[in-house]
Amino acid sequence: PKPPKRPEEHARTVARADLCEKKTVSSRATRAGSQWRASSAEHFQKGGQRRRRRSLRARRDDTALGARAKRARAAMGKAQEKRDAEAKAAAKKAEKDAKKAALKEARAAKKALKEQIKAEIETQKQPLPEKPEVANAAGWSAGEQRKLDDAIRARAPDLGPVARWAAVKADVPGRSSRACAARFLEVRGNVRAERAWEQACRDVTLANAKLTSLNKAQKDEVAARAKAAYEDKAGSYDADAAAREREAKLKEAKMGRVLKADSGEAADALAAQGVVATYAAPPEKKHRNAKDINVSNLTVSFHGNPLIDAASFSMNWGNRYGFIGRNGSGKSTIMRCIGARAIPIPEAIDIYHLTTEYPPTEETALFAVMKVDAERAAVEKEIDELNDAMGDESLDEEAQTDLTERLTGLYDRLEELDASTAEARATEILTGLGFTVERQQQKTKDFSGGWRMRVALARALFIQPALLLLDEPTNHLDMEAVVWLEDYLSKWTKMLFMVCHSQDFLNNVCTHICHLDQLHKQLAYYKGDYDTFVETRRNDMTEQMKKWEAEQADIKAMKEYVAKFGHGNSKMAKQGKSKEKLLNKKLQSGLTEKPVEEANLKFKFPDPGQLAPPVLQVNDLAFGYPGGPELYRNVEFGLDLDSRVALVGPNGAGKSTLVKIINGELTPRAGQVRPHGHLKMTKFTQHFEDVLDFDMTPLDWFMAKYTDVTREDARKWLGRYGTSGIVQQQVMSQLSEGQKAKVVFCHMAKQNAHLLLLDEPTNALDMEMIDSLADAIKNFTGGVVLVSHDMRLISQVAEEIWIVDKGVKKYVGDINNFKMDLRRQMKLDADTKKEPKKPAKKDAPPAPPPFSVAPSFRDGGAPSAPAVA
Repeated sequence: PKPPKRPEEHARTVARADLCEKKTVSSRATRAGSQWRASSAEHFQKGGQRRRRRSLRARRDDTALGARAKRARAAMGKAQEKRDAEAKAAAKKAEKDAKKAALKEARAAKKALKEQIKAEIETQKQPLPEKPEVANAAGWSAGEQRKLDDAIRARAPDLGPVARWAAVKADVPGRSSRACAARFLEVRGNVRAERAWEQACRDVTLANAKLTSLNKAQKDEVAARAKAAYEDKAGSYDADAAAREREAKLKEAKMGRVLKADSGEAADALAAQGVVATYAAPPEKKHRNAKDINVSNLTVSFHGNPLIDAASFSMNWGNRYGFIGRNGSGKSTIMRCIGARAIPIPEAIDIYHLTTEYPPTEETALFAVMKVDAERAAVEKEIDELNDAMGDESLDEEAQTDLTERLTGLYDRLEELDASTAEARATEILTGLGFTVERQQQKTKDFSGGWRMRVALARALFIQPALLLLDEPTNHLDMEAVVWLEDYLSKWTKMLFMVCHSQDFLNNVCTHICHLDQLHKQLAYYKGDYDTFVETRRNDMTEQMKKWEAEQADIKAMKEYVAKFGHGNSKMAKQGKSKEKLLNKKLQSGLTEKPVEEANLKFKFPDPGQLAPPVLQVNDLAFGYPGGPELYRNVEFGLDLDSRVALVGPNGAGKSTLVKIINGELTPRAGQVRPHGHLKMTKFTQHFEDVLDFDMTPLDWFMAKYTDVTREDARKWLGRYGTSGIVQQQVMSQLSEGQKAKVVFCHMAKQNAHLLLLDEPTNALDMEMIDSLADAIKNFTGGVVLVSHDMRLISQVAEEIWIVDKGVKKYVGDINNFKMDLRRQMKLDADTKKEPKKPAKKDAPPAPPPFSVAPSFRDGGAPSAPAVA
């Protein structure tokens, strides 16, 4: 046996056992704590996950609820809008039917009264006198009479009576000289009796015609009877309401559109029509004399649909802005918001928004332009108020300075409205817009709507507001007036904001371009004219595409690296995780958006087939409206399938009339219009909307027009010409002018015509659509006759230019030569800094020299050329 341990060894053994036991307990406690901590962490992790899941579910539910609510609100808004449109269409149709029935009743009453008056007149008419009998006492035959006539003409009267009749007797056998002389006197008496009878018949016919035509009292009675029948049948016709409506239109059209700071009534009226503008409150109150406009976070919506969303709107004093965008994007609606002061505009800025023509009144055109009494009185009143305020001693120096600046501006404005120079300035403006001296003295009620629109435009230029808003100002102008207005607006020293489809006009007027981006609902500003805008935007999109492609390439490379090395414990994995963090940071900071070009519509007119030339021949044409001057005489020309003719000339010279004569709608006074037997023609008029039914959708109208076309084919036809999607199902009264024009172009293409007659086709189109129309015309295999004031379209498609002014003359030269001749004639080149841009053509033949006399429309100074094209 082992010897017993010594006491000190035993103590050491016990101590070691105690230490081991303590270590064991400690390790167990450590393990237990670790397990508890692990389970707690797992518990908390699971709890956090559950909380996150609940939060995500709640957020998803809220999002879904919000989306459902939003969809419900949108559906309710669309439904309400649809109900409103249907109610409006029904009311309009009922009113239209009532007016038709009333007009029918009025016509019937008018016709009945006219017949009654004519029946009474018939009893008063005189019968025609009886024709006198032909005297022939000696029984001369026709052969003997011919011999006598020949003998009398052959024998000279200087032979003497006896010798002459003896010679005559020799040529008329069987008759004596006395019988020949008696027959001569008898025939002369017959001729005189017949002439007297014819004169009596003419007198009786004229007297009866005078009885047949109604006098003034009878015409007034007929008109009164027709009016009474119309009012009785219409039922809902309220004379007082009509008078109030006329008064309201008169008040608005009398250019009460010079809007100063008001109580917001105009903006409220605009909101009642579904147009609402919201914006961020300015950081500080603007100075009352401020002349710049700056609005941030501007949103304009139409019946809940945003036209622009959180955009920045700004205008600076002295700049001329061209406002461009696609058809239907909301340009006119945004201009209405500006004109109604639905956005914050400084008080010192007065606005003139040209929205409608001048009303038909007893005022002359010259007086209507000069009449600024209300504006002058308002300026004088404000001057008096400020002069009274200047005497207040409590005003500090800054307030005194502000009042002095405002007074200076008001005195300048009063000088602009000075009555002593008003007539000269108004005459200059009216003359530039095409008003002759005689026409300036005509009453506005005697003008057509287009000429009254010129009066309104002349008034806008005469008043010279601080901010002038123009929506398509060239639509009602001839080419000479467009050239003059272009030169006048290029010298505008205040603020100008206009919508215009003419690129040439924008190039020569604008200092800035404001582009309405329909895709992003934003406003983008570019310095320079339209060509500069196109080039700058193209360069910006190219740079943006390069940046987007570079970012996409970097992201792709990072993702591939992370996928390959982002896992494990190697050194490459650390780099992969670093790349992943960098990628996430880059994605969170935002990437460059891929630029998207707005799709341009490409359409074409179908190939009509070939016809032997000439497809239309005009010979010795003369025409003039009844009671009016003769528009042209001895006009001869021919049109073939390769004709590309542009008609230019002043308004009223007969451009549209010539198109109607070619189309067979009017009959000339003299001459012939001989079309080919198989020739088909189609026409686009200035009033193109007249062929549409505003109560129908484009799809229904097209199918009603062409009953042999299926619904699917009708959709395809409309889609080819830009009417697609939901627009096909919208009532045409809700479509914009450009959208309606696309429907008409589709209708023209379906007719597969050989000859296109286009009368001002660009009035309702945006610039992209005008370019598409130019391409379609260039690719068309038939003939084209174009009436337009758009010089860019003419330069693209026209091969011949015909001046229609007191005849039809062919101009030798292109449209740029023509424009320069007009500018020289109007003496606009002397103080003009900007020359109109001409398209560069490589190896182009030299342009023919311009005429020595400029082609003035008004002075009759058009170059003399044969009236044969």
